[in-house]
Amino acid sequence: MQLRDNLELWTKDSIVTNGINSKKIPNVCVYEDVTIPEVMEKLKDVTKQTDSQEGIFGTYCTVCEYIQCPVDMAFEYAANIYSMEEWTYSVRQLKHIGGGLYKGLDFLGENTSIYIRAEAYPDSKVVDFPCAWDQGQELWMRYHYRFLDAMPTLRKPGTIMLWTNCKHPYYERNVADVPSYISENRNRTDREWIGDFWPYFYPGHQLEARNMKAILEYRFANG
Repeated sequence: MQLRDNLELWTKDSIVTNGINSKKIPNVCVYEDVTIPEVMEKLKDVTKQTDSQEGIFGTYCTVCEYIQCPVDMAFEYAANIYSMEEWTYSVRQLKHIGGGLYKGLDFLGENTSIYIRAEAYPDSKVVDFPCAWDQGQELWMRYHYRFLDAMPTLRKPGTIMLWTNCKHPYYERNVADVPSYISENRNRTDREWIGDFWPYFYPGHQLEARNMKAILEYRFANG
């Protein structure tokens, strides 16, 4: 499918509909059908004073950070896979093993290799790190980053970093339908499984995002 770029006007008849008008789709809440008082009641019903960690971080883990350096500098730094040896807590000794795939050690696990690709998209300032413990056959741990220019977004110079992870089923120990290269390594008794750390992904990634912030800000201010 060919997409228009942002210099060409879209038209209403180019919306992807599969022949179905949105008015005929259930569970779509819009002002034509739901009044403002009614929607405010809906919002109150789903808004909780407190929530469980599972309720907040059950499937998605997103960390945001403001960095006082130009967005191009932040993007170029993160796009270089070897930067992970500086700002991540435990990924070290990365080496290219062919075809854009890198192998290193993750000291979060005992005797644990990690396999990573760096996929960078300069136009959108997106960096993806598909990776996995123990094997490079299926890079199921997906780290997604976007770097935004803070000036039009927060009206101050710098960068906003958005970082999201999703909870792949392989993180869970009780998921049975997995390949042997997952089950065998998940059952190792000499270390924790990466999924055991999922409850700590948010504070752990916040720590690493602040590492990146500290490194970039210091180099920008003093380099």
